[in-house]
Amino acid sequence: MNKKISLGIAISLVAIGCAITFVLTWTVSLNIYNSKIGTSEKYEGVYAKLREIDTAVRQNYIGTVSDDALEASTINGYIAGIGDKYASYSTPSAYYELQQSYDGVILGAGFDAEENGSGYLTVTTVYKGSSAELNGVKVGDVITAIDGKSLLSMEPGQALERLSGETGTRLALQILREGVEGDITVNLIRQQLEVESVNCRLLDNSIGYIQITTFNAKTSEQFSDALKTLENIGAKALLIDVRQNSGGVTSVLKPILNNFVPSAIAATVEYSDGSRKTLIETDATETLDLPAAVLVDSGTASAAELFAAVMRDEYGAVLIGTTTYGKAVMQNTYEFSDGSALTLSVGRIYTKSGTWNDTGLKPDYSVELTAGTTPDAVDDDSDAQLQKALEVLAPRIPTE
Repeated sequence: MNKKISLGIAISLVAIGCAITFVLTWTVSLNIYNSKIGTSEKYEGVYAKLREIDTAVRQNYIGTVSDDALEASTINGYIAGIGDKYASYSTPSAYYELQQSYDGVILGAGFDAEENGSGYLTVTTVYKGSSAELNGVKVGDVITAIDGKSLLSMEPGQALERLSGETGTRLALQILREGVEGDITVNLIRQQLEVESVNCRLLDNSIGYIQITTFNAKTSEQFSDALKTLENIGAKALLIDVRQNSGGVTSVLKPILNNFVPSAIAATVEYSDGSRKTLIETDATETLDLPAAVLVDSGTASAAELFAAVMRDEYGAVLIGTTTYGKAVMQNTYEFSDGSALTLSVGRIYTKSGTWNDTGLKPDYSVELTAGTTPDAVDDDSDAQLQKALEVLAPRIPTE
């Protein structure tokens, strides 16, 4: 399974030693911590207090101390304490999977899931051709047990970790599905799968449709191929669909945007010290001249929102759908010696029209889907947002 962080990758944890050793030697974010607490006296005081608490617990607690749970809780507590809702810690195995996903490869049973606040997991993406798709897993399914063990009996982050495993191994899920009585048992096989993040087709009125499901290292090449395909079959306008696209790798946006935006500083980042640096600067000498619209919804986040914002600000594309998620932060990932990593928000992203952090991008045409439906669950005729886009684009297509 490929885990998300927005929204992105969920915090997953693995034990690497006993809690007291962890307290004394943990360096996950030591430099950041030192800069915040100011003095060595405060620094030593915090760790002295942790040592006292640990001693008191181990000498007097009536129950059994789980070092794994202590380590997980300590990391979770530290991240929660800094107030960064997008910060996440990845164990070595989870970080490896994250890197693979950025390279356009998923390792797992072929779906994304995230914690839903009830102790269970909700499936957010099912990849085409995967074991999950072939065995009927659907977006919105709620996972209640993994390999016969209830998620309610697991430590924080453990459920997501248990979804991972060696390629070729089996995975049994118990799921709940809206409209279906009782649990459904699904048996899957973990696999390595290349992700097709772009697909295209020609719609009515010679409007070329391109769906981008995520932004990974292969997306720009796949997008270029889609443009060529649509050009060869006579597309006269473009409809780009980034609904339910939770983001990905920001660096791949430049070659995609070069198809539309001539030389321009398309996006900047403002850091905590007030300084600004260029995030995306296009350098195209030739660009397309086709009417364009971008489909967005509340699942459009991070890099997908940035793409939509630049397309509207710099190319004049219209946004159609519902207000986007509202994540306009720059994140850096810091890898540690054991292969684990910390992802941290370090700046706020701006385009020509400003930032949309926490508020989301407001569409030019606000159109809701039927309550309870998702874009991948409706056909073109029932997709009110797509139909509105066709209506908006049709009169903009130049006549011969």
